[in-house]
Amino acid sequence: MTTVGRTLGWYRAPILLVAVLASLLLIVPFLILVSTSWTAGSFILFPPEGFSLQWYGEVLGDKQWMSSFGLSLWTSALSTIIATTLGAAGAIGLTRVRSRTAQRWIRTAFIVPIALPPIAYALGLYGVNMNLGFLRGTLVSLIVGHALVAMPYVFVLVSGGIARLDPALRPAASTLGARWPLVLWKIELPALLPYVLSGALFAFVIVFDEVVLAVFLLPIGMQTLPLRMLNASQEAFSPELTAASTLVSLLAILLLAILPLSNAIRRRRGGTRRPSAPVLEGVVE
Repeated sequence: MTTVGRTLGWYRAPILLVAVLASLLLIVPFLILVSTSWTAGSFILFPPEGFSLQWYGEVLGDKQWMSSFGLSLWTSALSTIIATTLGAAGAIGLTRVRSRTAQRWIRTAFIVPIALPPIAYALGLYGVNMNLGFLRGTLVSLIVGHALVAMPYVFVLVSGGIARLDPALRPAASTLGARWPLVLWKIELPALLPYVLSGALFAFVIVFDEVVLAVFLLPIGMQTLPLRMLNASQEAFSPELTAASTLVSLLAILLLAILPLSNAIRRRRGGTRRPSAPVLEGVVE
């Protein structure tokens, strides 16, 4: 029995039961959603009528659905790049602030937006759109809003990575004559790269599935994939909608699966090598 199991004692069985029930509450609705997209009928029914993948073909062959998918893809990619750049820069720059009080305030300023609802960003940026005419009919406000929503998650993940770094690496590199740009490029960024990529993946998944900002900020005639799914659910609740939902869910699962796979590959390649020695060797060179 593991240490956790010995510590829990007879509470172990009820806790496991609650964990299993909670997992089922999360998994079973998704499985039902997937099964309804396999139906051969024209209505969403469970159990489905027969088995057919025709609705996936309808979604993938529909120009409107694919246009919305493409719009969501590239706007989410741009927002992710902005959010990752600002979030990682903020987390790394915070380590250069000497005042503990200033650090706490800056950290709070980066993290607090997580608690704000997307509608707050939507209304604020909608007002900016109305006041700045050159933004009307563009996607600038949407991309900026998505970046603001996702940036705190990148900041938190990269900050966690910074807390795991050896604090002696930077002073050691400085002692060897390296200035801060070289320390950043040769030591901090390579060590923080997994956390930056993790933040970027989470940011992309978050903004790709965001619909509130799209309702307020998208130009007339444009629809992101989540917005098209929302409109389709109000017009006709057909298996085409559940097929699109399943594809989006599978995309999110595949993206998030990259994290454990990349970590496993990195650990297997790394073996027992010590990361600090090569990093400092690169700085000396």
